[in-house]
Amino acid sequence: MQKNSQQEKGTCVALGNFDGVHLGHSTILRRCAMEADKDGAISVAWSFRRHPEHILKGNFSSGNILSCKDKEEIIHSLGIHRLVLEDFERVRHLSPGEFCDKILLEKLYARKVFCGFNFHFGKNGQGDAAFLKGYLEPRGVEVFVSDAVTLEGETVSSTRIRRLLSEGEVETANRLLSRPYSISFPVLHGRHLGTKIGFPTLNQAFPEEYVTPRNGVYAVRIRFDGTTYHGVCNVGKRPTVEDKGRILAETHIFDFSDDLYGKEVRVEFFKFLRPETKFSSLEELKKQIESDRLVALAFWKEMR
Repeated sequence: MQKNSQQEKGTCVALGNFDGVHLGHSTILRRCAMEADKDGAISVAWSFRRHPEHILKGNFSSGNILSCKDKEEIIHSLGIHRLVLEDFERVRHLSPGEFCDKILLEKLYARKVFCGFNFHFGKNGQGDAAFLKGYLEPRGVEVFVSDAVTLEGETVSSTRIRRLLSEGEVETANRLLSRPYSISFPVLHGRHLGTKIGFPTLNQAFPEEYVTPRNGVYAVRIRFDGTTYHGVCNVGKRPTVEDKGRILAETHIFDFSDDLYGKEVRVEFFKFLRPETKFSSLEELKKQIESDRLVALAFWKEMR
């Protein structure tokens, strides 16, 4: 039987959830890509389609920071040839040894394996980096374990990024991510109240499994069709006009009024401006949005 390229060349495999693909993840992935290039092997990032805690605990506080599409694009940009997004249910009952045999050796033909210092795997999370070394190295597979990456005195982690986003600290979160935190969801039809008060918005709903930043108003950059704009975005449930519903990102793009319904538009978050507020009237809301616009314009002027 003819060998496929993965079997013939072998692989260097980076293991992790890679949720957010932050500075710590980038260290692991870049090293994996570099070693694969050096060996003439295929670099593979192995991850999950959905965070295990979603399934095990129904825990949406550990919501996705990135979509699968964005995760794949960022990981490929770091030099990784292939991303494997595994369904957690298919592997959750494998013991650590079975995971190494069935996934790393028999399926991926791993020559070298890369993970973080706090990586756990296998049934009930029994396996760790030390187990990988002890199990794989006698079988001829090198294991590289990355130390914690710190920034401003704290370990860079997805948990820390989620906490920062929940507090509106997007500037620090962006430093940990090494890029702006962003969303890219389809633009939905709304009630057109923004248009009526002179500030049309594009509305995007956060899927349930995604982390949401602190409710409030942000200075944002908007990208679509190869063009970049600036604006302000309110994240929340629109307390002035309704008290229930999904969490929305409502973005007003400066000097723009075209129809974007149905398109996927990327909104990048740069600075938290103020908490979400319930106003007594639409006129009061209109005055506040104008004030937010001026504050955001001043922010972008400083950023130049």
